[in-house]
Amino acid sequence: MQTPSKTRQLGRPRTPRLSRKAIGRAALEMFEEEESLSIPRLAERLGVRQSSFYKHVTGRQEIIELARGALVERAPMPQLTSGSLDEVIRQTFDALRTAYSLAPALLPLLLTQPVSHPAALEAYDRFAEAFEFAGAPRHLILPVLETLDSAAIGASLDAVTMESAWSIKEEDQGTYPHLFAAQRAVAEYPVDRFSFLADVLSAGLRAAINDA
Repeated sequence: MQTPSKTRQLGRPRTPRLSRKAIGRAALEMFEEEESLSIPRLAERLGVRQSSFYKHVTGRQEIIELARGALVERAPMPQLTSGSLDEVIRQTFDALRTAYSLAPALLPLLLTQPVSHPAALEAYDRFAEAFEFAGAPRHLILPVLETLDSAAIGASLDAVTMESAWSIKEEDQGTYPHLFAAQRAVAEYPVDRFSFLADVLSAGLRAAINDA
């Protein structure tokens, strides 16, 4: 008597192989490791066909926005519901710069589209709440956030480029005496440019808010 053969039960996996969150995380990893976004390479990373993406996203822009959401998840925002205006400005700048420094290659693409990912919107809502609590007029909260955002993006990109923005040959030092003297002075008395930027942002934005 033969034992009936067992048939393999096929069906949907208990956990979906692909999801919007998985796409966002894989896209962020690609920006971190490869400094670019390739849809075919992203599909390869996730072990799916490229056509599978379009059951979850509408296209490249949405994938970039999902990467923004994954970035927010990777860099938790600090508690900002209380504190002086100076503290909120500095903490917001530091939080944004910390997040952006994780994937500098993603930043130029983020600048081309508005923020729409729920996790990112929630983070900015918390920033706005902190500024409101610190006494910033509501009509200045978005300009302040835009200023801090732009400064944080610029600082993150600057951190991975070069130590000095000026290169003066020895034979040209007399041609540019003031710039060379300033370059020599900062070498003798180093200034952390990011701390200096935070000081400038804090003083400038505080003055603008107080004068409003």
